[in-house]
Amino acid sequence: MAFKKKLWISYSAISSYARCPHLYYLEYEYRNPKTGNRIQITNPYLSLGSAVHETIEGLLIVPVKERKKVDLKKRFADIFDSYRGLKGGFLSRKKEDNFYQRGLEMMERVEKSSFLSKPSINTIGKFPTFDLIGDDVKLVGNVDWIESLPGGGAHIIDFKTGNSKENNGSLQLPIYTILAKNNLKENVERVSYWYLQHDDEPKAQEIGNLDSHITTLKEKAATIKNAIEENYFPCSYAERCFSCSDYERIFNGEAEIVETGNNHKKDVFCLFKKKDVIEKVLEEDFLDEREKKIFEMRMDTPMELITKELRLSEKKSEKIVAEIKEKLKKNLHQKELKTIVKILQ
Repeated sequence: MAFKKKLWISYSAISSYARCPHLYYLEYEYRNPKTGNRIQITNPYLSLGSAVHETIEGLLIVPVKERKKVDLKKRFADIFDSYRGLKGGFLSRKKEDNFYQRGLEMMERVEKSSFLSKPSINTIGKFPTFDLIGDDVKLVGNVDWIESLPGGGAHIIDFKTGNSKENNGSLQLPIYTILAKNNLKENVERVSYWYLQHDDEPKAQEIGNLDSHITTLKEKAATIKNAIEENYFPCSYAERCFSCSDYERIFNGEAEIVETGNNHKKDVFCLFKKKDVIEKVLEEDFLDEREKKIFEMRMDTPMELITKELRLSEKKSEKIVAEIKEKLKKNLHQKELKTIVKILQ
C-alpha cells in the first residue's frame, strides 16, 4: 500500500508506538465504524491533567497584570466540573473528590509562585510543525507555556500533574525545543518541567544535542510510516499486552461511550475494570463494614468458610448476601455489575 496521507508525529504518538505498535494503531489509525472518529479511553489521571492544563494555559490570553486577580481555584473548579463522573473516568465519588483536591493543591502552588507575574508568549491556536521526512511526515506538538525571559529569550515549561517523572532519555522537551526554534523568533534559552504535585517552581532540564534528537525522530517517524504502509501493527507480546488490552475491552462491551466527536474528533470511552469496581464498592458507603468484609473475603474464599469464620448461621449468611446483592444492584452501573457478578455467586 502506497503511503498517501500526511503523517503527524507527536511525542504521544512516538510513546504509544514504543509501548506497543498495536496500541498506536488503536489510538491513531483505528476509526470507530459507527462515527468515523478515533477512540480514546478516559481515566482520572488524564482528566486531572486536562483540567489543570486548561486552567493554567487559558491564562495565556490574560494580560500579565491581570493574572494575579484570577481566582485560580475557582477557575479549576469550574473546569473540573466538566470531567466529573464517568466522563472523567471516575467510578467512585471518593476518587473523584481525591483528584479534585489534588488539583486544588496544584492551583495553590501556582498561585503562591512568581510564575503568573512573568510575561509569556501566547501559543493558543498555533500549530507549530517541523518537516521530518519531506512535507509528508511532520513533527507537531503543543507547548504548554513559553515564558518570555528578560533578555528576549524563551523559556519552555511543560506542566506535569502525575506522580512519575520523565526519564532522562525522554524526547518531549527536545521536540518542543525543535518546534519552538523553527516557529518562534525568540531563542530558546531554557527548558523545564514543572511537577505541580510537589515542586514549587519549574525545574530546568538539559536536553542535549538537537541534531542528534532530530536524527532519532526521523528514524522513529520512518518506522511508524513503514508500519502504516504495510498495515502491520503487532502487539509487543504474544497476547494482548497491558498497553493495548484496555482498548480490546471496548470491543468486548466492557466500556461505555461518554463523549462523541469532541474537539479532537474522538469518541471517548469509560472502562469498567474489575479492580476499579471493587475499589468503588469498598470505598463508598452503601455497604456497611461487615458487608464490605464479606464482599472482600468472597473474592478468594468460599462462602461456607466465610460463614464459619464470621460465626454466622446459614440463614443469616444468606440474608446478608441477599442484602449485599440488592445494594450492589441499586448503586452500581449495569456494566459495573457485570464485571463482578461472579463474586457473590
